[in-house]
Amino acid sequence: MDQMDDEILAMFIEDTREHLANIETALMDMDRLGADIDEELVNTVFRAAHSIKGGAGFLNLNNTRDLSHRLENLLHMIRSREIVPETRIINQLLTGFDRLLALVEAGPASDAEDISELLASLSGIATEHLSTEQRAEAVSIVPVALPGGEVIFELDALTLRQGASGGKNLYLVEYDLIHDVQARGKTPFDVIATMESSGLIVDCRMELAAVGDLDAPPVNRIPFYVLYASIVEPDIIGYLFALDVSRIHPFPLPEPPAAPVPAGVAAAQDFGPWQLSLDLDTASLRLGSGQAPDAGTAREALLAALSQGLPTTIDWGAPPSCDLAMLQVLVAAARTYAARGLDLTHVACSPVVTSTAARAGITPAALAAAGLPGHLFAACPGVPGGPDGI
Repeated sequence: MDQMDDEILAMFIEDTREHLANIETALMDMDRLGADIDEELVNTVFRAAHSIKGGAGFLNLNNTRDLSHRLENLLHMIRSREIVPETRIINQLLTGFDRLLALVEAGPASDAEDISELLASLSGIATEHLSTEQRAEAVSIVPVALPGGEVIFELDALTLRQGASGGKNLYLVEYDLIHDVQARGKTPFDVIATMESSGLIVDCRMELAAVGDLDAPPVNRIPFYVLYASIVEPDIIGYLFALDVSRIHPFPLPEPPAAPVPAGVAAAQDFGPWQLSLDLDTASLRLGSGQAPDAGTAREALLAALSQGLPTTIDWGAPPSCDLAMLQVLVAAARTYAARGLDLTHVACSPVVTSTAARAGITPAALAAAGLPGHLFAACPGVPGGPDGI
């Protein structure tokens, strides 16, 4: 990082220390009040998490941004009275804010830390209190793109809807750090503070990769993208930012995802070769006998199961083939379920699944590190790492 980057990081660390100086006292007061919520107290804690998320987004501190976003989600649900801040939840928030401060103090090195268990725990608490429709939105990923199609953010529909609550409009704003910030004698945090005074930053990031290299024509700009929510209407939003309106793009809220299959005894949904069955406590995804798994339909079925917020079992049967696209879906599913604090179990493993990985040079150890359970391979004779394998 150059000197300017170091100065901005130092400002961010100092700002975070100030935000979190009295956070433990505020959380303990929330625990004492319980259902008798003090809205201003909750807003104070919410704003701390939200401000840290904005700074981390600008500095591309991914772990810090992700953790502050999870804390912000829980606090949003508390202040909207979807969650009562009882002791178990307050303890989790205390743990989260302690770790958040440690991540900020560590700077860029914080992204090497494993915080997956903490993220999953916070997500699990939120999921417990979501309605069926909200669970569907929480797993529906929406690309937020520029008019030309370049995707800037990928956020779940629930986060977008929470950001736009209260009649706010969503805008994707393009700043240039060279001409819109530095040339005006400002810092990125000045820009963030101005925006927060009349709205809410849903997400933001700096795009250093856009500067290119010396072999390319000079770009002379460093993009800073902000997804912004405000009650300010599109016809006057340009005055708020002192930007040309061509760089402020209204973003419409996505349509709510289709209603998932209601959880209940013997509820089911057909996905071609896959059959999704639900009961009150679990979801089961079963591959039809002798049928090859299709990555696209498997992904749809897993998303439908995720929308219920239920632990899920994949019953493989005996597929005649399996390709690497399907393997990619399995790895993505393992990560998503873990992030949401849900179990994903595989039964009746077929050697076809793991032999596909072996032919591509992907070892069981690599797959296990990606989140696929070891017993998925140990149950498959003849597969490297299995009972008869090498």
